[in-house]
Amino acid sequence: KRLLLDIYHDIKPEYLQNYLNEFCYKFNRRYFGESLFDRLLIAAVTYKNQFRCNNG
Repeated sequence: KRLLLDIYHDIKPEYLQNYLNEFCYKFNRRYFGESLFDRLLIAAVTYKNQFRCNNG
């Protein structure tokens, strides 16, 4: 709660989920550092498309 109050001076209930999403995102990537781009590149290269498109 203190962290939210330090960052956001006015917490509105309708935006609470957005605040929590941002906090979780920052918390989860705190140890990635420079490897974040490498992980993104690997995910992009190894991505398998699950959808088919019939344009014709």
